Amino acid sequence: MHVTPSTACQDDDPGPGRRGRPRRRRQALLHTGTTAAAVMFITVATVPGDGASGPTAPATRHPAMASTRNTDVAIDTPTAGTDVDVLPVAGTTTTTPTGETPAGTRSMLAIPAGWPKGVDVSSWQHSGSAGIDWSGVRSAGIRFAVIKATEGKSYTNPYFAADHSLATQAGLAVGAYHYARPVLPIATAVEQADRFLSVTGLTRSDEQLAPVLDLEVDGGLSTSQLTEWTRTFLEEVETRTGRAPILYTYRSFWTDTMQNNPSFSGYPLWFAIYNGASSSGGPSSPGALPGGWTKWLMWQYTPSALVRGITGYVDMSRFCCSLDSLSVNADGRLSEIDRRYNSDALVRSLLAAAIRDEEPAGGGGRWRQFERGLLFWSVATGVHEVHGGISTRYLILGGSNSFLGRPTSDEIDAEVPGSRQSVFQGGRIYWSRFTGAHEVHGTILSYYLSLGAAGSELGLPVSDEYSVAGGRQSTFQFGSLRWDASSGTVTIVRP
Repeated sequence: MHVTPSTACQDDDPGPGRRGRPRRRRQALLHTGTTAAAVMFITVATVPGDGASGPTAPATRHPAMASTRNTDVAIDTPTAGTDVDVLPVAGTTTTTPTGETPAGTRSMLAIPAGWPKGVDVSSWQHSGSAGIDWSGVRSAGIRFAVIKATEGKSYTNPYFAADHSLATQAGLAVGAYHYARPVLPIATAVEQADRFLSVTGLTRSDEQLAPVLDLEVDGGLSTSQLTEWTRTFLEEVETRTGRAPILYTYRSFWTDTMQNNPSFSGYPLWFAIYNGASSSGGPSSPGALPGGWTKWLMWQYTPSALVRGITGYVDMSRFCCSLDSLSVNADGRLSEIDRRYNSDALVRSLLAAAIRDEEPAGGGGRWRQFERGLLFWSVATGVHEVHGGISTRYLILGGSNSFLGRPTSDEIDAEVPGSRQSVFQGGRIYWSRFTGAHEVHGTILSYYLSLGAAGSELGLPVSDEYSVAGGRQSTFQFGSLRWDASSGTVTIVRP
């Protein structure tokens, strides 16, 4: 994948982000910094895809890259078997995305050698039905590979199964990506996600990276529609697999098309930015990240690597930021719930042994029941336990299928000594030995919290919320809170 949005035909994208590159002979396009005619040799290829009859060459490559390109000079590509990150040519300047300082003006700091290298491939790397020598790829120092599995609603990479199997056998950590084709209605996101997983499986074995969503085109959707479509796809994947899916994107798409939306920053980021970095020099990191992300998982830093075993150019990425990190992230045997349970002795002592398998939770995410409580997980909420009387009440109310949704905290102390509470997406449950477990939610909860919650004059709840004439009410140890439906206000009702 190579960061170039396009409406070109399905496949044959050269990889995540490379959808828009024109079909052409294997030649490097080099920026000379002078004004001259562009020389590009286009080879039209018809490739089976999702309802496309042939390629449509894009107006530009990555728009940010196009803005700094003056002259494209075609040169022959070296033959496969050379192991370099980026093809070096004397006297040329690396094209960089808009807003990035040209590599020549930066300090020449190499990417740390300890950051594992990986490639992403699609049927583009099988031109003329050429195979990939995955043992050769591994011997070239490549530690992971991400392989295109599906695109849109119907395309499947015909080389996916073989590449996935052979790369795994060669000792690489292997992942799979879906090239998103957002379209209305929003429910198509679920259809695309389910079809993707029907091809890849649930990735719940060792040396399997989490599923990847390659998001580069908007399909004509508005920002709000695209945001909902993207969230629906990712939540379907996490709910079915128990793993946090990886999101691939690039800066201008996220800042412009997604309006720099920060609400996806909980998902692992595969960030594409070609800022002149290589193993021998250039920037040693992708720099500032968009959308509220504070860290990246993978950094795709060039679309022009040459790797033994692969014919022609291939995208190269680094994994942050060690082999140990790659190993942990590629251990698909463990779900996020497994990781929390295995690593937290207190949680194990509170919950005891599991009494049922992990499964999808109502409202999204995953859950598992234990002898003395529950664990729930989603990317949005994290992994949290609910136990004892609070978990019993939570299940009676409907668990994550209820208005409470998933827990957003572990059980914690409430304001009254000896009392406890758990916070959920849609409310709270309070417990004490004297009052039992009861929920408070909505406008009544907001007003209760403003008073000081259990530390206020009202004390702890002694009932769930219930209907009264003209509204709703919750009863506490020393009074009640009544919500009036006509005014939307809450008042204290003295005993």
